[in-house]
Amino acid sequence: MLDNKRYFEYSKEHPEPLFDPFYAKNMQVIPSCAGEQNKLIERNKRLIDLITAFQVVVSMGKGMGDEELVAIVNEVRRILDTTKNINFSPFCQFFMVQNSSYTTYKELADEEKPEFLYEMLIRYCQERHDMYKGYGYSDISLQVVCDSYSHKRNSKTSIDKFVNLLAPYSLHELCDVEQVLSDDDYYFLPDKTGRKYFVRLLSELGLKMESRAIEQGKMPDVVFKHRGQYYIFELKMMKGSGGGQNKQAVEFAYFIKFAESDEHIHYGVLLDGLYANTLFESKQPKIAHQRSDVVEALEANPGNFFVNTAGAELLLSDIFSV
Repeated sequence: MLDNKRYFEYSKEHPEPLFDPFYAKNMQVIPSCAGEQNKLIERNKRLIDLITAFQVVVSMGKGMGDEELVAIVNEVRRILDTTKNINFSPFCQFFMVQNSSYTTYKELADEEKPEFLYEMLIRYCQERHDMYKGYGYSDISLQVVCDSYSHKRNSKTSIDKFVNLLAPYSLHELCDVEQVLSDDDYYFLPDKTGRKYFVRLLSELGLKMESRAIEQGKMPDVVFKHRGQYYIFELKMMKGSGGGQNKQAVEFAYFIKFAESDEHIHYGVLLDGLYANTLFESKQPKIAHQRSDVVEALEANPGNFFVNTAGAELLLSDIFSV
C-alpha cells in the first residue's frame, strides 16, 4: 500500500513556489517596444485629442446641443463601442470615480449614451484631463490597468492543474456512464461535466462518502481510476488565511476523515497555493489545529492522501508505476 505519510512529509519538504506559472494570467495590450502602434494605442490617442477638443468647445460657451459637440461625442462613442480593451483607457477608468463603469455604459440604450458621455466628459475635463496632460498621458497606463484586472479574468483552475498532472499517464476522459465499472483507466470531473458518472459510481460501489454530510450533494473535483483503484480528489487553491479560507480548511480535513470499507477507494486532497506552505509550517493555534486534523485523518485512513503540488506529482508517479 502507498504510504500516505510519505507524501504528506514530501509535500512539507517541497513547498509551493511563491509564483505558480500555471495560474499566470498574462495579457498584453500594448506592443513590447516603445514607439510601436496598435489599434488600442491609436484609438486612445484619438480619444485624448477628442477630449481636448471637447474641452476647448465647452470653454467657448457651447452646450450639449451644439453641432460641434454632438460630433465629438458621437466619435467618442464610436471609439468606446468598437475598440477592444478601450476600457483600460484613463477616460473609461474615470467612470468608476463617478460611481459608474464602462460595463454600465455599454449596457445603456443607444439613445442614452450621448447624454452619459457628455456629462462624463464635462466631469473628466474638470477633474482629470488637465492633470493628466500636465504629467503626460502615457501608453503604459493601458497595460498597467490591464494588469490590475488580471484577478478578474477567467483563468486556469486547480481542476485544470490536476488534469495537467494526469496528462503524462494517458488516461482517457470518461464519456459513457456504462463504462464507470469498466476495466479501463480513466478520469472524469464530477463538479463539471461528470456528475452523472459520479452518481453512478456511488450507486454501483455502494459508497457512503460520509464527507458529503458537511455540504449535502457536494461533488468532488476529480475522480480517476487505475488498475481497479478509484481515487476521489478534492482540490483547493488557497492563497492566504481568513474567514472563507478557514471554512475551506475545515472542508479538506473533513474530506479525508472518512474511508470506505472497500480498500480500492481512496480519498485525497490536493492543496496548492501559498496557504499550503502555511498549513505545513505555521505555529498559529488555529492553523496548527488544522494540520493536526489532517495528520489524524491520514493516520486513521491509510488509503487517503493529503498533498501539495510536489506531493501530488510523487503520488501520481507511484500510483502509475504499478
